[in-house]
Amino acid sequence: MNYLYSLILIVTTTVVSANELVHLNKDEIANIGIEVTEIVPVTESLTNKLPAKVTIPNKSQRVISAPQDGVIEIMLVAEGDHVSAGQALSQMNSPQLLSSQNDYLQSLSGLSQSKQEMQRDKSLFEDGIIAERRYRQSQTAYQQNNTEVAMYRKSLELAGMDKNSIQELNKTRSLNSHLTVTANSSGVVMKQFATAGQRLTAADPLYQIAQLSSLWLEIHVPLDIANQVKINDRLVVCNKSIEGKVIAVGREVHEADQGVLVRAEVNQKTEQLTPGEFLQVCFIQQSSEIQFEVLRSAVFRHEGQSAVFVQTNDGFIHKAVEVVKDNGDKLIIKGDLSIQQNIVVAGTATLKAAWLGMGGE
Repeated sequence: MNYLYSLILIVTTTVVSANELVHLNKDEIANIGIEVTEIVPVTESLTNKLPAKVTIPNKSQRVISAPQDGVIEIMLVAEGDHVSAGQALSQMNSPQLLSSQNDYLQSLSGLSQSKQEMQRDKSLFEDGIIAERRYRQSQTAYQQNNTEVAMYRKSLELAGMDKNSIQELNKTRSLNSHLTVTANSSGVVMKQFATAGQRLTAADPLYQIAQLSSLWLEIHVPLDIANQVKINDRLVVCNKSIEGKVIAVGREVHEADQGVLVRAEVNQKTEQLTPGEFLQVCFIQQSSEIQFEVLRSAVFRHEGQSAVFVQTNDGFIHKAVEVVKDNGDKLIIKGDLSIQQNIVVAGTATLKAAWLGMGGE
């Protein structure tokens, strides 16, 4: 400590009369612990941190419902599971399905009979035995029965029977009250609404499934900042290096905080985000003038102004700067600086004392 104090006294004798330049040799720089680094120009800066909530886009959510009245026999997946399109989610026992299958089979029988009658009447009409009106009536009956079969077939599909199951029903004519509910898209099970043994009616929800490749950030932004936000503006999730872009700016001021809802979409690194999570984001602002990002330790105060020490061939000279943005351990500054200049980032306080001749401000 005594050595360092003596060194500072020696250094101060080399300060020019205008207290502008501090001359130091390599040994003095090493002993004082001065470190320098090249300043980094930046064209962007971040706004203050704002609260945001991670949500799932509406288009990415699906609710899987019970297709028929019935009782759940087994739930095959649970919250948090990944599922693929067509995967079985649950099995149900539905007496209502028996009625739908019976209607379908009866319509098939009616279609077969009407087809035979139409073919017979066509032959009789061509032989001149019956009038054309009789043939047209049988033809219309066949078309009506054909439409009825399509309707009942669609009803079975909506009830959860796939193509193979319906073909098996056509072949065996055997009714079956058991049905399997499948996923209509891939995704993650976000919620489970029912349990085994529960009796449900048609359209009662079973699961909520969501695709998480794209997520929303719902941000409450003060009105003065929201007025400057535009669609496609970029933002970053603090401490996660995840970028998003603005897709909507609300038009209503919330009474609770007098803020406006701004919605952003994130399409990268979404596995690091969890729906329902609260976090902080910053909007990325473009700068039309040259600014520099420096460590907080590089900036000191002198006579009410912020300043840094710039290394020159002859020593160190102080330059007044303006702090544009405080980003914690780093600051965005502007001033009479240029690219490739080196500034002091360690030993700043000691160098300042030497520069002031130990007299202080």
